[in-house]
Amino acid sequence: MQTAYENEIKERVIEVVKRNSMFNAENVSESSNIRRDHGIDSIKMVELVVDLEDEFDIEVDSCSLSFENFSTVELIIRYVIGKAGNGGEA
Repeated sequence: MQTAYENEIKERVIEVVKRNSMFNAENVSESSNIRRDHGIDSIKMVELVVDLEDEFDIEVDSCSLSFENFSTVELIIRYVIGKAGNGGEA
């Protein structure tokens, strides 16, 4: 069961993904694959990460930055919850 805090992060992550989506932005969901479903390539991924860092006041570790870790909206939400829950130090 998600807490109100987790739900808020989820909604904010979805909005960031929508802003960076190359297509199909109105259908962003937790299960969305950001590359296949929304056209986020490596260039847009950089923009997405910068937007996430600004939105949540976190720093994404370069070693964590890969399509495997950021391939779906759900994985991004989990990452942000971990970072934001530790004051950005996950």
